Amino acid sequence: MGIALPAFPQGARVRVRRGDLPIEPALVGREGVVVRATPYERTRAGVLLDGERDVRLFAAAELQELERPPEDLARESARARLARP
Repeated sequence: MGIALPAFPQGARVRVRRGDLPIEPALVGREGVVVRATPYERTRAGVLLDGERDVRLFAAAELQELERPPEDLARESARARLARP
């Protein structure tokens, strides 16, 4: 059994696109940032659209990833070091 990862990581820039279910036509083409992504809800993501205060939930099929957040530099440097002295 593997670990299920969300479709989009937190901090990723995304654009709303037309998916399987009908959504508001005014939302199509808008951009925002993923602020809620958990392994328990892999097919959904909470997105804070630019210019709004409320988080909206979208299906993974309704989002197009534009930019991934940068990897944590402290995590990368820890990988380079040995685990033992």
